[in-house]
Amino acid sequence: MPAYSDADVAALNRMLKELRRHPDDIHLRELIALKEWAMERWTLSDGEPEAIPAKNGEPSDADVDAAMAAKGEAVELHGEGKQEEAIAKMGEALTYNPSNAMYWGMRALYHLEFNKPRAALHDANKALELNPQNVRALRVRGTVNRHLGHWEDSLKDLSAAQAIDYDDKTNETLKYVQSRATHRHRRQLLRQHAEEEAAARRQEELRRQRQMEAEKAAAAAEAQTASGSMPGGMPRGFPGGVPGGMPGGMPPGMESVLQDPEIMAAMQDPEVAPKLAQMMQNPMAAMSMMNDPKVGPGAGGVPPHRGAADGASGSTRRDDLD
Repeated sequence: MPAYSDADVAALNRMLKELRRHPDDIHLRELIALKEWAMERWTLSDGEPEAIPAKNGEPSDADVDAAMAAKGEAVELHGEGKQEEAIAKMGEALTYNPSNAMYWGMRALYHLEFNKPRAALHDANKALELNPQNVRALRVRGTVNRHLGHWEDSLKDLSAAQAIDYDDKTNETLKYVQSRATHRHRRQLLRQHAEEEAAARRQEELRRQRQMEAEKAAAAAEAQTASGSMPGGMPRGFPGGVPGGMPGGMPPGMESVLQDPEIMAAMQDPEVAPKLAQMMQNPMAAMSMMNDPKVGPGAGGVPPHRGAADGASGSTRRDDLD
């Protein structure tokens, strides 16, 4: 859409204010472009024509004759430039024979020429309900839609009219309508393409965001797993597994003890691991756990010759004395 500056808007408002005070200024030479634009833009501000009462069955011969006579008078009045009287006579003809599509089309044309687009559209629709190939009604409706900016509807009606009965004047209007409809279609395609690209960008951003969140979650889980075990699969909280383990690191030879399959199997018990950790850090605690069924000498989970208390206190093993 074009952008209008504050100065443009202010100038337009001043011009409209002056035109309201002096309506005849619209005919000034310097305002010819504005006048043409105003004439192009129609509105359906006029009222619909007076309703024609419906008749049951086919009209009688007398009604047909009366309708034809009224229609003849309307044509004469139209030729004399008496549009309003011609419209009234066509209404009289329709009262006698409301099922005649040609009469509706003629009155639609008279309404259009009398600057009553809403009434013209009404009568054109009635004519086309009775006869979809009524050329006059197609041209009237196509012209009204052209001035309303309904380019696609106008193009459809004017093209149909030209296919039935070619007319040079209508063809000029059709060319203009075709160009406007094509221009609008291109704009719609560009807008649709832009919307599709924006939607694709949003989807890609969402996909990347989800991927980043998944990667962060995986990294956090991996870090938590790594921080929750010692090298070799020791449980969390055991010396060497996380910060805060035994000061100074493991006692000499303890690493090989902890790699013992029986020790590692025993430490899968959630009660054994923290007790062994406590025994390695506090020899007195090791003494107090000598009778513990799981970590004391002879416990089923920890071999007696590799008790945690021996490793933690660094005491001399009987094998060494021998």
